[in-house]
Amino acid sequence: MKKLMLAVIVILSLTLCQGQRMRCKDPSEEHLAQKLHRLSPDSLILSKSDNIPDVKMKKCPTSVNISSELMQDRSISPWSYRINKDMNRFPREIVEAYCLCRGCVTSKESSMVSEPFYKEVPVLYKTSKCKKSRYVYKMWYIRIAQFCICRFH
Repeated sequence: MKKLMLAVIVILSLTLCQGQRMRCKDPSEEHLAQKLHRLSPDSLILSKSDNIPDVKMKKCPTSVNISSELMQDRSISPWSYRINKDMNRFPREIVEAYCLCRGCVTSKESSMVSEPFYKEVPVLYKTSKCKKSRYVYKMWYIRIAQFCICRFH
């Protein structure tokens, strides 16, 4: 009976030790950036200096701000930016547009609507697979709002 108990303890401790050695970690940000660039060299998620996310959500303006240097303020379908965050994706944070108005600023017609214009962008998503003690990431495409436009409803 003692030998059986000892064998069970030894097997459990070996299993636990192996499990600790096999823990999977995330690859470095640099490694993920290189992988994304290798898989999709032309991928550019909007990163211009005017794509600064809001600290608080903006509201629909009553008129177009023609004196602003920012295109999103001068548009009849104004927009701003927020962070799209996903910790199981690389990049983890992506700046995306959101429309400030339901309709269009200069139009009194209810048949005009403001809507986001989407672009499919490549990202890397973490899988549950582990290779060389690192999580495996696979490329995937997601739709990210780039700006807003006016159109007839």
